[in-house]
Amino acid sequence: MSEPANGPCHGLQVVELARGVSELGLGMAGGVPGMILADLGASVVRIVDPQPIGLDRDVAWGRAWHRDKQLVRTDDRARIKALLASADVVLASGCEARVEQEGVGRGSASGVYARCRPSRTARGTVADHSLLVEAEAGFCTQLQGHREGPIFVDARSASAGTAFLLTSGVLALLRRRALTGVGGWMETSLYDGMLATLGTMIGRSERAPEHVESYWAKGSTFPNFMYRCADGELLQIWFGGKGMYMKLIGVLGDEQASEGYYADQVSGALQARALRWRSRFAEQPRAYWMERLRAAGVACEPVLAPGDVLSDPHLKAIGLAIERDRDTLVASPIAVEPGQTAGGDASYSPGSLLSGVRVLDFSAFVAGPLGAQVLADLGADVIKVEPPEGEAMRAATYALAACHRGKRSLAIDITSPDARPVVERLIRWADVVLHNFRVGVSTRLGIDEATVARLNPRAVYCHASAFGTSGPRALFPGNDALMQALTGFEHALGGPGNEPLAATWIPIDMAGGWLSALGMLAGLYAGAAGRGQRVTTSLLGAGMLLQSGVYQHEGRVVRQPELDREQTGYGPGYRLYRCADAWLAVVIPDAESWQRLAREPECAALALDYTPLRRGADDHAARNAESILQTAFASATAASWRERLHALGAHAELSEAIDRDQFRRRILDDALNQQLGRVIAYEALSWGRFEQLGILLRCGPDASGATPRNLPEIGEHSRAVLQELGVEAAVIDSLVRAKVVHQPA
Repeated sequence: MSEPANGPCHGLQVVELARGVSELGLGMAGGVPGMILADLGASVVRIVDPQPIGLDRDVAWGRAWHRDKQLVRTDDRARIKALLASADVVLASGCEARVEQEGVGRGSASGVYARCRPSRTARGTVADHSLLVEAEAGFCTQLQGHREGPIFVDARSASAGTAFLLTSGVLALLRRRALTGVGGWMETSLYDGMLATLGTMIGRSERAPEHVESYWAKGSTFPNFMYRCADGELLQIWFGGKGMYMKLIGVLGDEQASEGYYADQVSGALQARALRWRSRFAEQPRAYWMERLRAAGVACEPVLAPGDVLSDPHLKAIGLAIERDRDTLVASPIAVEPGQTAGGDASYSPGSLLSGVRVLDFSAFVAGPLGAQVLADLGADVIKVEPPEGEAMRAATYALAACHRGKRSLAIDITSPDARPVVERLIRWADVVLHNFRVGVSTRLGIDEATVARLNPRAVYCHASAFGTSGPRALFPGNDALMQALTGFEHALGGPGNEPLAATWIPIDMAGGWLSALGMLAGLYAGAAGRGQRVTTSLLGAGMLLQSGVYQHEGRVVRQPELDREQTGYGPGYRLYRCADAWLAVVIPDAESWQRLAREPECAALALDYTPLRRGADDHAARNAESILQTAFASATAASWRERLHALGAHAELSEAIDRDQFRRRILDDALNQQLGRVIAYEALSWGRFEQLGILLRCGPDASGATPRNLPEIGEHSRAVLQELGVEAAVIDSLVRAKVVHQPA
């Protein structure tokens, strides 16, 4: 879904400024925001140091992320300042002291200035390397790996979240500048980015039901339905759609269930079925099962390695795979196009970035609702439209809590003819209309693009689909688990030669939510002149974006760097090491620190040639260095090696063995997190005092506003919303009596 040169950002001048910072360390945060803006039409210049950082020598990510940027290698301060001064957007990262000393902080830009800063908590500051941030936070111990101890979680959590935060802040500030002529700045960090992807893991409530509080403290008990078939290939199953569970049971010839899978999960029957089905799937090859399951209406996908799905014709059909020379790369998974008709002028209200913006959220589950919550966090008025009994995801209340803060709930049966006048008033009210129904459903419900354009030609219309709105897979159902399988996420987590691992914090759903937010913000920016916009995003696109550093060269997948089978990291200079008493995350950033380490008595056998990563030109030397350092680090405590490494110019952070409850407490109870608003607390009607993650980007001047502090009950605001729309009191009473509208007492 890459945008042409006349996309919504056409004419914008964007500068990426990287001062002494590692592309490996920053990951997606260092390249993806500029890539997305370039794909939306902007002209992007990337400024880096004259000499590449040694740690990045064998990192292939830049081929994908910097494909359409102009590269400038320079230390010429005058030239750098001139480029920054003429830019509409500056995306800056690097050593704090160096950025300030060179005068390239936010005062150097007159437009929008966005910066990734070092990660700070009450425990101290961590260098700009995703591994160090995730290890110090305890994230490396939150997924059970193939061995004991913390593992390198190759999920791009910190870097992806930071990329989402940077891009959303830039687009929101661009919209304000388009309407008022005033730019602004925003800042975030890799730590903030990590939190942005973990909303469903972090929460604490005073009196929530036991199963909810247990999830916050211990994690999900839901099985991962991944099965090895007779041909040795793996298959991922999902049956969350209506009736799929019973259909799956029928295909497998299992005993019928009297209730749904949520009831079976509570009773333990679901877990027992998951184990029983292993032998059943082993009877036939994967192709056999995929044909039978899809014919029965059960969702399933093959479990592939990163980059493999780039060969799928569907990706090229929807523009998600693009060609550059002999390479096949992931395109930005956001499409923004002018709507079907023109509208009136857009307006801006002072205050938070999206003050005065009205969002109509028809979406359910996570990938849509989280996007709408991001807009609420930025100041938009969001009305959540859900059925009178509540949306399906209310059964998983921890996920609901991560996606609905700051909204107002209108519980209404939009399929009822009596509700139609209300639906049309809502559409006319909105600046943004969002849904994530399967292709074709919105037409049956009367909230499709054509209808919205007729009723409200100035609106941004966003469809956050599963596989995109066109192409061979457009009608396929999709969810987080299926996309983890198809895009290679599960293989990446498991490491080569191991069984794939499924992440339990629904990372693709979370990425999909941020992606829909970016799409809506891009639509609002493009529609600042008053013309309606059509925005499409997809879960498939979100999953592909998380693996977008992987590409195909002449049909061969290029994955550099790649996790090892022991799940420790990418090579001797960027990985986890077991010390005498605990684990240590180590980054050896340059040849100088490597050579100083080689002079330590325990490392005397280490060659002086700097070989920090495997799979490069010096793969054999890197593996030999890894073996030497493993022995050396095992000779003393993690704390002592941490101090020694820092003295040598390297970076290291302890990776403590903490459980899920300790992990959330480390985040929620951190005084600096509370001070910065990363963590907020408020009274929730059903749960009492509730704590969760707050806004994770900081904007200025005078752009952030107050964090919304409410979690709506089903239909809590139904009557108030209808009154605001001008619906007469007698009509509201009639709708409530007919149970078309739900208003709790």
